Amino acid sequence: MMRLSLLVLGLAVLATPALAQMRGQDPFADADTNRDGQITLAEYQASRAARFDRLDRDRDGVIGKTDFPRVALRGERGEDLERMISAADRNRDGALTREELLASPPVAFAMADANDDGVLTAAEMASAKARLQQMRSARR
Repeated sequence: MMRLSLLVLGLAVLATPALAQMRGQDPFADADTNRDGQITLAEYQASRAARFDRLDRDRDGVIGKTDFPRVALRGERGEDLERMISAADRNRDGALTREELLASPPVAFAMADANDDGVLTAAEMASAKARLQQMRSARR
């Protein structure tokens, strides 16, 4: 159960600009930049950086509740936003900088990389997505 919780936290850090629609999305969709069906750690980190830029809606260099005012006020989705930020917020100021995000451990990648070879295969991604869906279903 702890492993699934860490996977959810890690995937939360991958959240897309449409945080309110976070459930049901493919957490690895944008990461396979060379379209070879696998995701390397370098591709994953580049994807995290690009997602940060999309999430920083007011372009102030941090992701915080001000980027998602309506989401921040909603129960479970607001909690998802809190978890996403706090998972990597090293200085605990309630906001997430790009540096904090990129310095945080790539939990979702590590949890999905079953054989620890630094590359996510299609099978590993499918397994991780299935576990995430199972965890989300259990929360409802």
